[in-house]
Amino acid sequence: MKHQLAILLLGFSVMPLCAAAMAADATLDTIASTEVATTVAGNFSDLSARQQQQLQKFAEQWPALTAGQRQRIVEGLARWNSMSPEQKQKATKQFKRWRELAPEQRQHLRKMHQRWRELTPEQRQKLRDQARRFRELTPTQRQQLRQQFEAQRKHRR
Repeated sequence: MKHQLAILLLGFSVMPLCAAAMAADATLDTIASTEVATTVAGNFSDLSARQQQQLQKFAEQWPALTAGQRQRIVEGLARWNSMSPEQKQKATKQFKRWRELAPEQRQHLRKMHQRWRELTPEQRQKLRDQARRFRELTPTQRQQLRQQFEAQRKHRR
C-alpha cells in the first residue's frame, strides 16, 4: 500500500506537465509519415518549403544538430500542425509553465517522464485510474492522503 501510494502521489506531481508529452507520443503513431520522412535529411534546404518556413529559427544551427535532434524537431512540428487551435493554446500554456520551472524541477520531471515511459500499458492504466479516483476525492480527503504520504516518507528516511 505504501509503495502504491508513493507511486500514485509521484504520478500526480508530474501528470499535468507530462500529459502533453504523453499525448504527443500517442499522436505520433497517427501522423502521416510524409512530412516526417524528410527529417533525416542533413540539409535544411531538404525540408519542404512549409517546414523551412515554420522552422526558420533553426536554420543557422541545423547543420550542427544531430540527426536525432533534427528528427525530434520535425516530429514536433508535425504534431503541432496536427493540433486543433485549442490544443495549441493548451500546449503553449504548458510550455510557458515548463520554461518557468527551475532547472532542477525540469530535470526531475524528465526523470519522471522517463519512468512513465518505462511502465507497461497496464501499469500506466492503473495509475490513470488511481489519478481519477484521487481527483474524485474531496479537497479534505486529498489533503489527508498527502499528509499520510508525507508522514510515511519522513518515517522511511
